[in-house]
Amino acid sequence: MAKKLEPIQLARRITLGVMLAGLTLLVILHQKMQGIPSIDALDPFGGIETLFKYLAGGEYIKKIEPGNIVMLGGIVALGVVLSRFFCGWFCAFGALQGVFGWLGRKLFRRRFIVPQKLDAALRWLKYPVLVAIVWLTWSTGTLIIRPYDPLAAFGHLSAGLSAVWAEFAVGLILLVVSLALSMLYERAFCKYVCPLGAVNAILGRIPLFRIKREASTCISCSRCDKACSMNIDVSHPDAVGSAECISCMECVTTCPTKKDTLRVTLAGKSFKLRTVVILGFAIFGGAAAVGQAAGMLEFAAPSLSEMAAEGKLMVEDIKGSSTWAMVAESFGVELERLYREAGVDPKKVPSDAMIKDTGTIAGIEGFEADAVRVAVAKILGIPYAGESGDLAPAAAPATAGAPAVGAAAAMPASETVAAPTTVAPVPTAAPADATALTVPSDFELEGTMSLSAVAVALKSSTAAVAAKLGLPADAPAEVPLRDLKDAYGFTMPELKERIKQ
Repeated sequence: MAKKLEPIQLARRITLGVMLAGLTLLVILHQKMQGIPSIDALDPFGGIETLFKYLAGGEYIKKIEPGNIVMLGGIVALGVVLSRFFCGWFCAFGALQGVFGWLGRKLFRRRFIVPQKLDAALRWLKYPVLVAIVWLTWSTGTLIIRPYDPLAAFGHLSAGLSAVWAEFAVGLILLVVSLALSMLYERAFCKYVCPLGAVNAILGRIPLFRIKREASTCISCSRCDKACSMNIDVSHPDAVGSAECISCMECVTTCPTKKDTLRVTLAGKSFKLRTVVILGFAIFGGAAAVGQAAGMLEFAAPSLSEMAAEGKLMVEDIKGSSTWAMVAESFGVELERLYREAGVDPKKVPSDAMIKDTGTIAGIEGFEADAVRVAVAKILGIPYAGESGDLAPAAAPATAGAPAVGAAAAMPASETVAAPTTVAPVPTAAPADATALTVPSDFELEGTMSLSAVAVALKSSTAAVAAKLGLPADAPAEVPLRDLKDAYGFTMPELKERIKQ
C-alpha cells in the first residue's frame, strides 16, 4: 500500500501540477488565439536575459515582456530568503521532469544514481552555461539561445512537430534527452544544465534558509537521502548547506523519528513547515503585487492596433499570431496589395487567418511572418532589411519622406506608394527650433522609434525632433534611437525626459 502523502507534500505536488498545467494550456492557446502570452514571456529566465537592456534604457529584448522582470524579482527575493524554493515549488519545467521521474520509477522499479565524482563535476556545468547565455544575449541584444532552449521547444509543441523541428531542432533534441534522462536520474536538467537553477544556487549560498539535523535523535536510516530528488547527503552533516537543495522539504516530511530530527530554520531559528511554505507563497505573490502596482505585470505584448494608436508601431511588431486583416488595418495598407506583395493568394488564405498558419493553409513551404514584414515595409517605403538582416532595405517614398511605422495607421490605404529605387532624403522643411515642437502629454518615446518616426508621430520634422532631444542635426534619421546611445552618449530615460520638457 502506498504511503500517504504528508499535507505539505500534497500541497507541493498540487502547486507544481497547477503550474505545469497552466503553462501548457497557455502555450497551446497562444498558438490558437490573440493576446495570449508566448513561452518566452512566461519564462522567468527571460528577466535575466533582458536585464542589462532593461537597466540601461528601460527596454526589453524582443519577445520579452515586463512580466519577465516581475518574475525575476520574485525569484531573487525567494532565493535570498528561502534558497531554491522556486525550483521546488513553482517551476513548471521541474514539474515536467518530476512527472517523467515518476514514470521512470514505475517502469524500472529502481532509482539510478550518477557516480559521485562524475555527479560532482557535472553539477558545475550549469554555471558556464549561465555565463555563456547571459554574455551572448547581452552582447547581441537578442534571444540568441532560443533555438536551443528545451522549454521554448516544449512551448511550441502544439504547433506540430514539423514546425518545432524547423525552428527548435536542437531545443527539441535537448527536451527529449532531458526528459528521458529524468526517467533514470531525477531532475537531470535541473542538476546539471539549468541556467536559472544556477542563479538560484548562487542565491542559495546566502545562509538564511537551512535544514538542520539533530544527530542525537537521528537513527541513520537514510530515508532522507533516498527522498531527496537532488541526491544531497542529508543524513550525515549537521545542516544541509548544499546549493543544490530546492527547498522541497521531502527529507523533513520523510524522517520517521517524529522528533524534529530534521527541522527547517530561518536565520538559525526553527520554524514550522507550513510557516515556511506560506512565507514562500507570500514572497512570490508579493512580487506579483508590486509588479501590478508598478504596471509591469504584463505577459503579452500590446496589439498592433494599440501600438498604432500610440504611435509606436514598427514592422518588427508583426508576429506570426497577427492576422492579415489586423496587419492591413493597423498599418493602413490595402489588404489585397498586402497579399500580393507577400506572394499569397487571398482566395486560399482568409483575412482572419494568422500569418503563421499561412504556409499550411496555402501550401507554401517555409512561409514566415518576416515575409509580411518585408511586404509592409515595401508598401510604406520603410527601410527594413528583414529579420536576418540580409535583404535590401526598402527605400522611402520620394513624395513624403520616410513615414514612421509608428504612425502608419493614420495613413489611408489609398495613399500608400511603392518604394522607388533610390532613398529620398528625409524632409526637414519644418523649423529646427525645439520650441516649435508640440508634444502631447500622452506621447511616449520608445527606443525602437527613429527620429523620422517621432517626427511623423508628432507631425513635425526630424530636425525639430533632433533639437528637442539634444541630438546633432546630422544624426541618422532612420536608425532606432536605442542604437544611437553609444554614438551620442545618452540614455533612453534622458531622452524621454527631454521630450517631455
